[in-house]
Amino acid sequence: MRKRIHLLFGVGILMLAGCASNDYPSEEAVKNGDIVTTPERANIDRFNTFLKRVDAKEPDTIRITGYTTEGDAILEDVIYDGKRFTYSLDSSRDEYGAQTDDRNKEICQNLEQQTTDGGKTFILTDCQEGQDHEIFKSNPGELKK
Repeated sequence: MRKRIHLLFGVGILMLAGCASNDYPSEEAVKNGDIVTTPERANIDRFNTFLKRVDAKEPDTIRITGYTTEGDAILEDVIYDGKRFTYSLDSSRDEYGAQTDDRNKEICQNLEQQTTDGGKTFILTDCQEGQDHEIFKSNPGELKK
């Protein structure tokens, strides 16, 4: 009987810990100025500002935050120094994800824009590890650029 109570207590603690795994809720991300892409979009105007600064070769930094179906945050940091981009991807909060694709301060030379019927896609290219990084997709008419 005592073992059963300990087992139930242990399972209960694990369930509570699992429910509290979202340590960076979207409300906090919005408040911090992150460009939030999912589940709802927020601070999209901040991406417009970033694009203007890149065009003017002015340094700027943005954080793009998306959420998995389970509500786990995936963070992308992009730093522009006036010449090139530094890209970091942090999926450590994603309970079901693998961090094998995470990046820590990878240098990329260019930010390219592709226009489609569904909006615009922005991709960091010529990155030192050889892989391009799609950082943002806009909805039609969402960006002023």
